[in-house]
Amino acid sequence: MQKRLAGSPQVPQLGLNSEAPGANAGNASMDEILKDIRAEAQEKLKAKFQSHEISDRSSENTRKRVRKEIIEIIESKTTLSKPEQLYLAEKLIDDLLGYGPLEVFFNPPLSDQVTEIKVNRWDHIRIEKNGIDMPAVDDKGNPLRFRDENHARDVLDRMLAPTGRKVDGSTPCVSARLPDGSRLMAQIPPVAVDGTIITIRRFKTDMSMEKLLEYGALNEEIKDFLSRAVYSRLNIFISGATGSGKSATLSCLTMYIPENESIITIEDPAELQLKHPNVRRLEAKPKNIEGEGEVTTWELVAQALRMAPKRIIVGECRNNEALDMVQAMGTGHDGSMSTGHANSADHMLNNRLVNLIQGTGRELPYETIIRMLADSIDIVVHQQQQRDGRRRIDHIAEVVGYEKVAGKYKVKLNNIFEYSKEKDTWLRTEHIFTRQERLVL
Repeated sequence: MQKRLAGSPQVPQLGLNSEAPGANAGNASMDEILKDIRAEAQEKLKAKFQSHEISDRSSENTRKRVRKEIIEIIESKTTLSKPEQLYLAEKLIDDLLGYGPLEVFFNPPLSDQVTEIKVNRWDHIRIEKNGIDMPAVDDKGNPLRFRDENHARDVLDRMLAPTGRKVDGSTPCVSARLPDGSRLMAQIPPVAVDGTIITIRRFKTDMSMEKLLEYGALNEEIKDFLSRAVYSRLNIFISGATGSGKSATLSCLTMYIPENESIITIEDPAELQLKHPNVRRLEAKPKNIEGEGEVTTWELVAQALRMAPKRIIVGECRNNEALDMVQAMGTGHDGSMSTGHANSADHMLNNRLVNLIQGTGRELPYETIIRMLADSIDIVVHQQQQRDGRRRIDHIAEVVGYEKVAGKYKVKLNNIFEYSKEKDTWLRTEHIFTRQERLVL
């Protein structure tokens, strides 16, 4: 029995007008037509396409072939016009090949505006667009959502397929880098109490210090200071909370590394956007389903030390790699950089890094750790995300040795730049930058 389309589609997923062609031409809803056709299309795709083709959402050739198959099914089951057929076919392609209701955020124009996608459960999706957290809606204001929990799981599995990682009852948490460089974190029941949770962080590919300047993340004086610090091979740590822009700033700073200097990056997962001709990228690998084959960030740092790099960049220090990274900074790999989660520059060095190094089990005396940090790190750049969504550098501190305070050793830092909320700008403090003579350019 052929059906006509009635009512406008509830969840358009492409950059098309919500007023689908022929919207009042019958008595069958878009959802009913989709449900009828989807099952047959899925079976046909399984029979005619290899699994790797179905998982390759970016292949225009695959989309063209699938579009042809779907339109044949639509023609056999409906009396929709050609424009209606194409509209419905694109919705089904996104559903069967792409990321379902999330697909729109991976294509222009939203791909350039949305930096975070948060699936709190299958029927509750939020995004961060231009720095502002908001509900995910279509162009008519209707909430974007999956059909049900199974649909959310199907899309998650499709996202993970090209990465070689999986999520199931025995491993209900997963972290992966998507083919476009986005970072995915997901949890499923039983750890996700209300159903599948998906968090995706997307990274702009055109980031630069000029862009950070344009976005108000820093000013011209700080841009000049940091560019000279990187070029002059000072060791830099970037601290801040999740989503404060640490990775973006780190990626931009690498632009000032001379082309003749070899870089090794170590990440888990890889997300830095380096535009440098002399870089070797390493990425940690989780255990396979047999519980074997894991390669940790810590092991990769040890490998990198034997690969003759001029500089080592660790995307984030969060485990045992912290000690090896700090030691590398202090033993000839000048100009190395990393990031870490902390509330301030002082908290990064005197709390977070100390705890990470103590957690390695190598039983280093506390004073030794403090001295190592003071001798190895030159500058700490601390970032914050403001209530209005903007990300900016909050302060930049220079390490100027260590001291004993109330009977306890700690790394001594002097803030060189501080952001003033009252004046809405950055101020140079009265502290003298003791490494001024090391700066070139």
